[in-house]
Amino acid sequence: MAHAPKLTTSNLPTLSEDAASATSSPARGKEMRQNLLGKLRPPPLVHSWEFYHDRQDRKKPSQEESASASSQAQPNYEDRLVKLNDITDVRDFWETFNNFDTTRLPLRDSVHLFHKGVKPVWEDKRNVHGGSWTFRVPKAQGAEFWKEICMMAIGEKLQAAVESNRKTFVDDICGISLSVRFTSVLVQIWNRDGNHKAAIDRLLETVIEELPEQLTPKEGTYYYKKHDEHAGYQKPEGVPAKPTIIEETNTVPKADDGAKAHE
Repeated sequence: MAHAPKLTTSNLPTLSEDAASATSSPARGKEMRQNLLGKLRPPPLVHSWEFYHDRQDRKKPSQEESASASSQAQPNYEDRLVKLNDITDVRDFWETFNNFDTTRLPLRDSVHLFHKGVKPVWEDKRNVHGGSWTFRVPKAQGAEFWKEICMMAIGEKLQAAVESNRKTFVDDICGISLSVRFTSVLVQIWNRDGNHKAAIDRLLETVIEELPEQLTPKEGTYYYKKHDEHAGYQKPEGVPAKPTIIEETNTVPKADDGAKAHE
């Protein structure tokens, strides 16, 4: 009757009691597991991002609410914003992207992917002097167009388009947005300096160059507009007349207009 082969260790050195104890101890096992997880961790993104959902209030207002709303100059837009996730690495991004179906967003709802610490509102201190490119995309192409813009954003291709060697105000990409309309979606790219024409032009060139041919926007379906040119813009108090440098705080440590529906 055949016997199963046996592993012989006659020529191997004997493991000391201390070494055996260190190898089999729970603490050692935990340390090895942490080291392994560290090596398997997905690569971090250059910037941290925050993913927001702007859900329109679809509740029919009562007479009291209607009277109250009519007495206010503008609704509090920020009350509709809900932050859904923080995104610091590639895995965070895909978990968020794959679990939020933008094709099912109700009419006039929006989603925003913004640098950490920057809110998707025109009056945020990083946005007040900025503007955005708006692309009107057919709904059938909206999800794929949005995906491509997201990849350009987290891959820093959009940021590279607006960077310059200016010593005063440094331009940045603030974030990107998608808003649902009747037959289309509006995809926006927000930058901090609405007067930085060279960067604004390069930003459009980058988008057109990076998009697949079937998603290339047609003439007349995109435009750039500064935030303070919108009818609903409310200039915050204490904002300087000219842009100033704002210290960067969102870098990851190494190891029908606009999404803002004032109107």
